[in-house]
Amino acid sequence: MLTNQDIFEQSLYNHIYFAESIRSFCSTIGLTFFKNNSDYIDKAIALGYRASDIINKTLLLMNKELAKEVLDNDIYITKYTKDISLLTQKLFEISLVIQIDKDIQILNTREEVVFNDETMKKINDLNNECLGLINNFKEFCQEIRMKLDSGELFSYLYPDFFNYMYDEISVYGRDIERILSKKDYTDFYVSEYTYYFNELLRESALYIRGFLDTKEGDIFDMSSFYINAFANLTTKYLKKTDSNANLSIETEKLVINYQRFVTDVIDKLLKAKISFITPPITLDNFLTNINVYLFLMEYIKKFK
Repeated sequence: MLTNQDIFEQSLYNHIYFAESIRSFCSTIGLTFFKNNSDYIDKAIALGYRASDIINKTLLLMNKELAKEVLDNDIYITKYTKDISLLTQKLFEISLVIQIDKDIQILNTREEVVFNDETMKKINDLNNECLGLINNFKEFCQEIRMKLDSGELFSYLYPDFFNYMYDEISVYGRDIERILSKKDYTDFYVSEYTYYFNELLRESALYIRGFLDTKEGDIFDMSSFYINAFANLTTKYLKKTDSNANLSIETEKLVINYQRFVTDVIDKLLKAKISFITPPITLDNFLTNINVYLFLMEYIKKFK
């Protein structure tokens, strides 16, 4: 069973990344509808504001040690986040709320948080608030996907990308539910968690290839390599052809190489050497997802 300290740490790690994912996804969604779809744009904006509120509450609950880990492991802000947000703003001629420098300053100046019953109440309230946002965001993705399939709505995003966003935020929801029920990391849970992350990374490679300018043959080929490599690992997880420990090691090695690949793609994008049909902030989400996976796998080892 989780201790209060475990609940405190694991809740904040979840919120700082996944609430930012929801906010980033909402920005992407809002940019890919026609202006006459104002209801969907407005709903995306409203969900994004709710995610921002959760991020702000999370930042203020971070103590010095947690804040340092968040910054050191790039699980909230990467070295590309500011530039890629500014590029998105420039390319789409929109005004994004970019407060990265402010958030870094807040994290850098955190002190120890008084750990008491009031702190735990805030954490539990925040967890329940997050579950509400998660469910609303998932319903939003489902509604859009259904209307795209029926031809009632058009988005510049692939319809399946709404499934990807739904799946990623579902991983968040499952972990918040685990924390609320005070369940520790079991071998089965870690295996399932690794499987879901493996699938998310496979899908991100699929979208890098699909969103890419077709003249970029090298990146297309490398994306295909990672799609197949993650798919092979998925098969191993499902068929249980290897031990969980060996699968975790194999996955970690693949993810580290994939991290280098995505970093190189973002570098080229920022230098205008390649083009994508998706808002640039999508690529930063892919990179942060990788960082979160690597961080969590190291974090979970403390409980084994």
